[in-house]
Amino acid sequence: MKLAVFKDYGVGRYFAQLFDSIPNTTFFLSEKNKSGLNITPHRVHLLTKKQQLRDYLKSPLKAWRRLKENDNDKKRDFFYLEVERSAAGGEFDVALTGSDRSLHTLASLKAKGHQFKLVYWIPFTIPFVDMFDPRSLAIRQAAFPQVDLFVAITDTCRRVLLLEGIPAEKIVHVYPGVDTEVFQPRPPPAKDDVFRILFVGKLVSWKGCYTLLYAAKELLSEIPNLELMFVGQGAQRQGLEQAAELLGIKDRVKFTGFLKYDALPDIYAQSDAFVLPALPAINLAEQFGFVVAEAMACGLPTVVSRVGGLPEVVGERDELIFTPGDFWDLAAKLRAIHASRELAAELGAHCLNHARTHYDARQNGLALKAVLEKMEQGQ
Repeated sequence: MKLAVFKDYGVGRYFAQLFDSIPNTTFFLSEKNKSGLNITPHRVHLLTKKQQLRDYLKSPLKAWRRLKENDNDKKRDFFYLEVERSAAGGEFDVALTGSDRSLHTLASLKAKGHQFKLVYWIPFTIPFVDMFDPRSLAIRQAAFPQVDLFVAITDTCRRVLLLEGIPAEKIVHVYPGVDTEVFQPRPPPAKDDVFRILFVGKLVSWKGCYTLLYAAKELLSEIPNLELMFVGQGAQRQGLEQAAELLGIKDRVKFTGFLKYDALPDIYAQSDAFVLPALPAINLAEQFGFVVAEAMACGLPTVVSRVGGLPEVVGERDELIFTPGDFWDLAAKLRAIHASRELAAELGAHCLNHARTHYDARQNGLALKAVLEKMEQGQ
């Protein structure tokens, strides 16, 4: 099997690590990939604007016809002419993508007779979420008939695909993974007398960070040594700082900004609980939450809102799930963890065991490899 992996401009280590144990894999990466080019030990096929321009100048009529096929939408394809050349040259016999534009390009090539299997790695937990974006909807309608296999990253996603009418025999469920040798319980770098609650992620509205601030205010009289740590950056940083000041808890809230991947294990080790308080939106619901899996793999009691795939990720454990936006409910979950060392230890052990069983990147990569090889062989 010669596997090609695509994710348009958003291929990060979180996604790429799943393929580390799959040999003969090539990543098709744009020179403008948001996470850079050093995200995989595998071969990288670099896609550049310069080569794209050469292709247009060499085959202007072909490029013009392709643009017309796309209703003059320049943002529907992903380096079409170069990917076409790779498909024709037999560079891959299985192509897996997790993004719209490369899905559209690959599906178009299949429809025109190129011989390879097409796999769509799909995370969505809202039925027909593409309907909220005209381009995504057009891509879905054209591409889905060409997809040989849908890889649902959670069982929640699998059930959504069934609801949409995708045949069960075309769906497999394989979890993403984290490096459980990097993310594992470790002694804190320095002991302190702080009950530290951690959030890691983008500081954006749908992550629900305000809910965590309100819960902290509710808890502070009972847990005077409480501290919130927000790791990440985003548009809501200033608003969160203002809310902390208005709530009178500014001195109990720490914003670290962006931290490199290598720094995160120590941050988890310093913490007593992790919270992802995501909020649902009409076109967005938290799908998996790699930081949730990381926190769990580090043995942290990991509390999430009942949004998207999050309850499934924490093993449907009631003590770890709260109603989205309900800061009273979140406060109650955290209060219970703080009040009982036995419960905190039990929930931490549950999270650790669940993560090691379900979210080990190497283990899940091998499972994905078996699924893809079975599909390629027509079984």
